[in-house]
Amino acid sequence: MAATAEDRLVALQRRVLGGYQLLQTLVGIRLRSVTDPESVRHLSWLSDVTAAMELIGRRMTAEGPLDFAGYLDDVAAFWGRACEGRPVRIDVRGQTTLLPDSHLFPLAIITHELISNACRHAFPDNRRGSIAVAFSRAVGGVSLVVRDSGIGAEALTPGEGLLMVQGLVDHLGGSMNIETAPEAGVGVRIRLPLETAAAH
Repeated sequence: MAATAEDRLVALQRRVLGGYQLLQTLVGIRLRSVTDPESVRHLSWLSDVTAAMELIGRRMTAEGPLDFAGYLDDVAAFWGRACEGRPVRIDVRGQTTLLPDSHLFPLAIITHELISNACRHAFPDNRRGSIAVAFSRAVGGVSLVVRDSGIGAEALTPGEGLLMVQGLVDHLGGSMNIETAPEAGVGVRIRLPLETAAAH
């Protein structure tokens, strides 16, 4: 009976992943026929969020506990493909850390959103640069830093993306700091507590 229940769970997980893939395909089809910049922006955002959830979902279906550092490798590969042909390098450094389920999807979306912002806005006119992602354990929680070497403050326009990131950070009881200056890149530092999550 246990094996049957496990088989059903695996089948359900595969269906969920298939749903994410289908949604990405549908958004991609819609993007090919949309010319309005605002619609393109919203659909691109939806595609990014769906990609983040699919990538973390794949890690969740693997056997054993999910290591978030491994997910960051998947994200780096995803955005490396997205930036192919551009002189933008993506470096990831992650410390092996197991996260509570309550943190997995929000932190995956946060990471994806910050890298997306850097890829799309930090390096205009085929500018050369790099994006560095560092994830590590911190006192009572974890730390995520996403820093680019792009145009800096000029690329940092308040919008739905950063508001969403701040909202997710607040939801998890964390803090977010942004460091930027003209021509000095943008750095976003996030600290999330784990002790409260572990207690629930």
